[in-house]
Amino acid sequence: MIREAKRTDKAQILKLYKMLVPNSKKMNVLEEQIDKIRRDHYNFLLVYEEEGEIIGTLTLNICLQALHGIRPFGVVENIIVHENFRSRNVGQKLLQYVEDYCKTIDCHRIMLLSNSTRQRAHQFFEREGYSGSFSKGVKNL
Repeated sequence: MIREAKRTDKAQILKLYKMLVPNSKKMNVLEEQIDKIRRDHYNFLLVYEEEGEIIGTLTLNICLQALHGIRPFGVVENIIVHENFRSRNVGQKLLQYVEDYCKTIDCHRIMLLSNSTRQRAHQFFEREGYSGSFSKGVKNL
């Protein structure tokens, strides 16, 4: 099940983030920030939960702009699937959820940001239609 994160998810989200950036000394997941994101209509911290365990997460930010009239764009960051649950379509389902949502609010594109060293992740993103050759990490809708 995909849902918005709650403050009680903090420990499980932190565990996933440590898989994403294992050597980070700046990581600081705060319950208050999870609450703040949850209340914001343009920002989403999504989790993929299975049998009470959070096995995937990503952040979606909806960005307003003037270039394309009233059409916003989405930015996806911090996408991670627990290493024991990879190759089970969790990442694909999270991205599909984001794409479906972005279509409902008439986004003109989704940009996906990923560390340049995550080659396996980049292969996955490319299979999902996010081409780094078009514009780094962008998928048009």
